Amino acid sequence: MSFTPLLPGMLLDAAARFAQDNENTKDFAGTDPVRQMGWTCTLVPEEAGGVGGTLADLASIVVGLATHGVHLPVVETCAVAPLLLQAANTDTATRWLQQVCEGSAKIAPLTSLSASLDDIAVSAKQLDIGCAFTGQVKGVDVSLAATHYIVPAVLQGSDETALFVVDLEHMPAPTATYRTMEGRRSADFTLDGITVPAVACIARGAAADAAIEQADNAALLLTAADTVAALTTLIEQTVKHLQERRQFGVALASFQVLRHRTADMYVRYLCAKGLMLHAFAEHERGATNLRRTLRLMKVALAETARLCAEGAIQMHGGMGVSEEVLATRMAQRLLASEFRYGDRLTHASRLLHSPNQVAAANATAPGMSPVSRSSS
Repeated sequence: MSFTPLLPGMLLDAAARFAQDNENTKDFAGTDPVRQMGWTCTLVPEEAGGVGGTLADLASIVVGLATHGVHLPVVETCAVAPLLLQAANTDTATRWLQQVCEGSAKIAPLTSLSASLDDIAVSAKQLDIGCAFTGQVKGVDVSLAATHYIVPAVLQGSDETALFVVDLEHMPAPTATYRTMEGRRSADFTLDGITVPAVACIARGAAADAAIEQADNAALLLTAADTVAALTTLIEQTVKHLQERRQFGVALASFQVLRHRTADMYVRYLCAKGLMLHAFAEHERGATNLRRTLRLMKVALAETARLCAEGAIQMHGGMGVSEEVLATRMAQRLLASEFRYGDRLTHASRLLHSPNQVAAANATAPGMSPVSRSSS
């Protein structure tokens, strides 16, 4: 089995070296490696003091970290937050993005890791002095310290989407903090009664909706890159284990059933890699059906990740339930990735209920399924 590097280049090499040096670090509290490495500037335009890189550049960093099992909120800090900030008018966006690159503002999205970004849990009531929030956001990544949070909310009365930048002084303390399956530090926030000044609203309406969709697309793509990178390490570690572990006087790798199962995992990995690269190509060319492609990719990769994770744990035997084993940590990462930015059932449901799909179903002749109609 051969594994060619995903998205090779200097960014991948730098991230992989960092991850290799810190693969035993479970908590980066008190440090800020994402900003120290300059990764927060990757997607920031040059005129705002950033690098002006592409999503593929940021994906190289995600892949480098995932290959060695290091958890850092690169997706949230380096993609979601900057893309949401760009919804503001030019002057406001430039000011915030410059502060992000300088490190004077550490902005994180107040969004749930397990929900799509357009599943907004906060509502905002407009007051004479600003806006009052209502709602609860569960599962927010708090791995790194933040000075500000960017909060998506639905404006009461108009049902418009709005984006607010709220400094830490106006934020409530978390109602709960905990570790996720793969070891991330997360927290729940209740915003009932929290009031912010009107200037905190940086965008609303169509601009906010467009930014949320763009950030959600980026999050899905980067999560896919993380998944494929984790699959690479998982299969490599499984093959290594089967070659080294002996039973009945022979290596486990000589057992035909285990060889077949490993081969199945490898074929699934190749399919997952192809889907991810196709999705990145669609994103780069601005395909009109990009959202559909990303949802289909999410459904397919989630199934592949779960099957490969379960297979690797089983083939490792008792070692497969020990977090000291890298393959086990990769399996945890893959199982958790299914629930990042909407699980596969959520995306499958949205595919089935999308306007295009409903129109196709309505156009189908009685007694004939959409599949049989299209294949006739």
